[in-house]
Amino acid sequence: MSQSVVRLPVRAQDRQQLRLEKVGVIGGFLLGLVVAAGGTSLVLSDLGAPEWLAFAAFALTVAASTRAGLWLATALSRKSGRP
Repeated sequence: MSQSVVRLPVRAQDRQQLRLEKVGVIGGFLLGLVVAAGGTSLVLSDLGAPEWLAFAAFALTVAASTRAGLWLATALSRKSGRP
């Protein structure tokens, strides 16, 4: 997903897979922010957990949902036509 000055020929299927994976990562990240801020952090704060634990849970929730978004997008792109 890095940007480059040099343009290499890329198949349309590869380009479509990359776009879908980017959308999956971004969607997973945003969903993770909502879940972490709205659920995980508030619950831990209400329970009186230390601030470092709430932050760690927030970060882990966002990381896990970002990874899940990438996994889901990759699975969908393979199912839609890539072997």
